[in-house]
Amino acid sequence: MEKVRCAVLGIGSMGKKYALMADGGKIDGLELSAVCCRSEENAKWAAENLKSSVKICRGEDALYENGELFDAVIIVTPHKSHPAMAIRALNAKKHVLCDKPAGVTFSDAETINAAAEKSGKVYAMMCHQRTYPHYVQIKKLLDEGAIGKTERILFENTGYFRTEYYHRSAAWRSSWTGEGGGALINQGYHLLDMWQYLFGLPQSVYAEIPFGKYNGFDVDDEATVIMNYPDKLTGTFVVTTGEGGDSQRLEIVGTKGRILLDGYRLTVSRFDCDIRDYMKSAQVTSRQELKEFTQVSEFEEPQNAYEKMLENFASAVLYGRKPIAEGCDSAKTLSIINAAYLSAWKGGRVSLPIDSQEYARLLREKELSEK
Repeated sequence: MEKVRCAVLGIGSMGKKYALMADGGKIDGLELSAVCCRSEENAKWAAENLKSSVKICRGEDALYENGELFDAVIIVTPHKSHPAMAIRALNAKKHVLCDKPAGVTFSDAETINAAAEKSGKVYAMMCHQRTYPHYVQIKKLLDEGAIGKTERILFENTGYFRTEYYHRSAAWRSSWTGEGGGALINQGYHLLDMWQYLFGLPQSVYAEIPFGKYNGFDVDDEATVIMNYPDKLTGTFVVTTGEGGDSQRLEIVGTKGRILLDGYRLTVSRFDCDIRDYMKSAQVTSRQELKEFTQVSEFEEPQNAYEKMLENFASAVLYGRKPIAEGCDSAKTLSIINAAYLSAWKGGRVSLPIDSQEYARLLREKELSEK
């Protein structure tokens, strides 16, 4: 196989973007052979904007009737459709690249994981922020132990401001019924994917979520999540889609220094010793004898992140390389999101893993009572 022949399922705004990339020769090792779209409008767009060799299918059944045309699928449909689509593709021995998230519950994601393991095919997620140079550098620093043992984390993001026009742009958006939640499972998913990628899963979660704080819907447009880890490591995560100011800040405090990401500026401060040793041995009252060395790096706004993810997916299929974001990781991210919602619904701290049946029951109640 010289190139991975792919089919894009879902020709909405992001599906169009991926289809054009694959069809335009921008992605090494990947070519577009088919698209799956239900609406007449999107089928017309595909006919007018894609090469004539691309097969336009008006539904999944029609797509799989032409299964000999493609080796892999890229799933770009509403959240709740992802599990069934991914499992059908894997069972048909197709490789899968799924837009986030892999369903709306961690049990959804685990079901896909089981199908992927059984199939032996590549299963990856479109978590493109893992390619961002500033996050790549932070991951490297943590893996090297540059700031010692991590003791506290603060991750705040107000950059995903969304208008009412956005929330009304699709019937499934910003609802329990259509999206399985709001800011946490949509915009916050990328951030929480990075959280668990850098720090792993917490032992417990407590969430304060003022549902519909800025809008008239029932789901979240803001959330504050407190996470606890072994050895008293604590983390605070904040995401909102209702603030006009754009703040994107990640602070990681360790025993040998601190990492601070503010926008695209990365400040790494290192002590000349471990702060815990200093606290015990210093013959002064505070920091008088503690030396600190600081390095500042300025990063450019990330470019071509989606292209990198598509190229990586093609390389994983063609050459057996590890995906940047393995599909199995989605269950980890969704477990944090589900735990946060469950904590807010119950008004208290919850431990991970949560009771998947209880979560499914309460989510169903939210769907039935939704405005």
